[in-house]
Amino acid sequence: MFRLARVMVVSVTVAAVFLAFAAVLGDQGGEGLQQHRLIAAGSLVLAVASALVLGIAIGQGAYRDTEPSRAANVALSPAEPVTAQVRTDTMTRAETEFLANMSHELRTPLNAVIGFAELILSEIHGPISDRRYNDYIGHIRTGGKQLLAIIDAILDLSQLATGQLDLRPCHIEPQAIVEECAQSVAAQAESARVALVVLPTTAPQVAADPVRLKQVLTNLLSNAIKFTAQGGWVSIGATGYDDVVVFEVSDNGIGMTPDQIDAALQPFRMLDSCMSRRHSGIGLGLTLAQRLVRLHGGDLRIESRPGSGTSVTAIMPTSAARQTKKGKTP
Repeated sequence: MFRLARVMVVSVTVAAVFLAFAAVLGDQGGEGLQQHRLIAAGSLVLAVASALVLGIAIGQGAYRDTEPSRAANVALSPAEPVTAQVRTDTMTRAETEFLANMSHELRTPLNAVIGFAELILSEIHGPISDRRYNDYIGHIRTGGKQLLAIIDAILDLSQLATGQLDLRPCHIEPQAIVEECAQSVAAQAESARVALVVLPTTAPQVAADPVRLKQVLTNLLSNAIKFTAQGGWVSIGATGYDDVVVFEVSDNGIGMTPDQIDAALQPFRMLDSCMSRRHSGIGLGLTLAQRLVRLHGGDLRIESRPGSGTSVTAIMPTSAARQTKKGKTP
């Protein structure tokens, strides 16, 4: 029933998107009215998509919460252990397939919203009649990009849970990936008035998927900035130790208790802090970072104290270490 309800919501979302844009394209009124209708259509798409993403997030949490009881039922029914396991595996695969299809269905209208918003902001077909529309369109574009990031995070988490996320490792220079990740969050740090420090390193190469390693470090940096007050600092660097490279993201922010660290590593859990509300998110950053690092054969560790900041280390095997491990015969 729950999955059927979500499919219905997807259908309603797509229908609303096409109806909204049809109303826009079919209107031959004045320029101001045309812009107003386009902004209204974009806002409608974002509102419906936001509701859908929230519903999926809640559903994912409910789905995981029912797993222990499902396991208990299997244990109490020894007569059908294989059938129950097959049923569970089938449901898990169906969940992943649904999320993949949902991701595609939502990306299409959201990309259209973002593309039209950027087209209007560029004023390629002439100036906007009312300059206030610039702010409205800017918010629509930002909201669309944030929703795309959330959709990607939910899909990644589902694929990690089912073992369907594949890595494409190559040899990566730690200093290069550190500088690239710092550049990607520079605007966020500047907006939050937090100093971003990139530490030099001579650490050896690591064998990792560059896209996924960047995702890990960017999530760690974004979280550090989010929980650091104005005037504070966030640093990132890498150090080589024997057969591992340790990427470290540190800050002098609010810090966490051990219980808060455990909660932060759980999916869809967010710390109750007004500082975290400066940026959007649904509590997947640290969870994804930990699981992606472990998928590479590494580990993620967090050291923190309230009022003293936080240090998160992603321990990754070096290229030489992974090559040596591959060359060993069983």
